[in-house]
Amino acid sequence: MPSRKSFKPPSHRPKPGANALRRSGIYPNYSPPPCAKSGLLADEMGLGKTVQALAFMEALRVHRPADGPCLVVCPASLVENWRREARRFTPSLKVLAHHGQSRITSQDYLKKFDLVITSYGTLARDIGSFALITWGAAVCDEGQNIKNARAQAAKAVKQLIAKGRYILTGTPVENSLEDLRSLFGFLMPGYLPKPEERLLADDRKWHDDRLLQMAAPYILRRSKVAVAPELPPKIEQIVYCDFEENQSAIYEQFQESTRKEIFEMEMGGASEARIRMAAFNQLLRLRQICADPRILDPKLEETDSAKLQAFLELVEESKDANHRMLVFSTFVTALQLIKKSLEDRGIPYCYLDGSTKDRQGVCDKFNSTPSIPVMLMSLKAGGTGLNLTGADTVVHFDPWWNPAAEAQATDRAHRIGQTRTVTSIKLIASGTIEERVMELQKTKSEMLRKLLTESDSASSAISLDDIKALLLKD
Repeated sequence: MPSRKSFKPPSHRPKPGANALRRSGIYPNYSPPPCAKSGLLADEMGLGKTVQALAFMEALRVHRPADGPCLVVCPASLVENWRREARRFTPSLKVLAHHGQSRITSQDYLKKFDLVITSYGTLARDIGSFALITWGAAVCDEGQNIKNARAQAAKAVKQLIAKGRYILTGTPVENSLEDLRSLFGFLMPGYLPKPEERLLADDRKWHDDRLLQMAAPYILRRSKVAVAPELPPKIEQIVYCDFEENQSAIYEQFQESTRKEIFEMEMGGASEARIRMAAFNQLLRLRQICADPRILDPKLEETDSAKLQAFLELVEESKDANHRMLVFSTFVTALQLIKKSLEDRGIPYCYLDGSTKDRQGVCDKFNSTPSIPVMLMSLKAGGTGLNLTGADTVVHFDPWWNPAAEAQATDRAHRIGQTRTVTSIKLIASGTIEERVMELQKTKSEMLRKLLTESDSASSAISLDDIKALLLKD
């Protein structure tokens, strides 16, 4: 970020437990940039962005009380986590969790607090009140939630009046540079070049380089190696699973029908949008077959899923070695099938998906109960904002094209507070679309690296040609 004016931190620093965060630069980061008072904290996942933000907001209250209250906007699943962390690390702050049916939307009431925590959905519904308050600082946690400029969440946060605007995210770019442009639409409206300028540019690479160079001074990115050298290592493994006869036949039959359908649509002059939708649907089905063919055909047996058999072996090995495991899947149905297999074997587990009400309670139970060896989670619901250092093994049951989302999930365990080596295992169906998804992930990882090192222009989001290559490649 740009150079900062001297800004003295409060004499009553956060309670013990933030030592590693102090070494990471938490106190020098109290001062916002003197020009735009905006910044994007993109530290690697697990380095304590929440605590850094809380300490910063406590400093604002002590040294600039006239600036007004601070606001944190986060996913609904993280409101309680923010409230708990504030109580633990900055107990002097008067905190309101503005969420739920009984919330009070009066401006006068909201302004009584030092820190107001709310969700993106609640903010959009109550923006009439929030937009009339001048906030000392507005912080968007898991900022990827506002990467779509047309989404209600992005529109709502851009209506806020704040003396400082900040975003916390380990993944500022998930698909394309348009993600970054939307984030800066909140941080510094009008600062980055407009999308039309890229479309009209003779040299789009030059345009993308310019955008990255303009954004770079306002992005702070630190690695675990630099900030927390004491953090135990992370080992990544790929376990390839070979289909048995039934699963292989189902996959080959569906893949052939997919190729035929796409070819006929193209020959028939179908629009790109229609072909894209059909291709995505077929892609989903192939991925489900790889995960567990019973998702499409419940009459099949447990033994027809090569991946489940490999997973159950991993669970037994993990238990015998006193390891504890987080298991992520993009398919809730696959998690339900895994649940049944664990229950049949008498293996205790915790479970979290989008329908789970008390997510923090589930996490607390897992972390505090060593006798529970497995926690099952959907990637979307459990991949961000949770601390699960009670586990030292992370299993990705099925791959997702965005490697940043998988990295965030792994870092639920590999983060400050972890004392054991963390092993991340990807289960991949051999010779299938999952191997091609792994190839696509390399492109996405390169895009994120290019943004955060300002070395080159980034790739575009997944295209129709990418999808067809995934589906049709031999």
